[in-house]
Amino acid sequence: MRGTKLWIGAIAALALLGAGTQSAGAGTYEHPKVVVSRGALSDLSTVTADPTDGASGAAFAISAHGQTRVMMLLWGLDRAQAGIVHGAHVHVGPCVAGSGASAGPHYNATGGASIDESAEVWLDFTITSFGFGFASTTVPFVIPAGGARSIVIHAAPTAPNGTAGPRLACLPMEF
Repeated sequence: MRGTKLWIGAIAALALLGAGTQSAGAGTYEHPKVVVSRGALSDLSTVTADPTDGASGAAFAISAHGQTRVMMLLWGLDRAQAGIVHGAHVHVGPCVAGSGASAGPHYNATGGASIDESAEVWLDFTITSFGFGFASTTVPFVIPAGGARSIVIHAAPTAPNGTAGPRLACLPMEF
């Protein structure tokens, strides 16, 4: 049921962003860019047990009109951790089990000059009593093809400076 809600959310986001636009007089048509990922999370912290062990996720990114809507659903999270908030961010590098460093830094639309929600994709979520987590955000930029390769789940909520503690898990997502 919750997975169905994510698909409905993705379709709604497409409608909100527009299925495409035609510029007046220019004769050009802008197609939205859609990126989808689904699968088991890679364990980045293999030496410790954490709430993401054995979890899976799905994410959608829909870009149009100079903005991007990103939605993420996680399932199989540790139910005993219900109510705990975790940060999650789009990162430039790939998911490599046991190697949080491989995911590299957060994708930053300003090249790192500004670290906040207007320049990065922050997807903080709260674990539910059913072992789910959901986050959604819209950012005022489009991630270029090849610009990011993963969503990393962190141990803590995102602080105002963009930090969120150790890297626990990773969902591959090729932008």
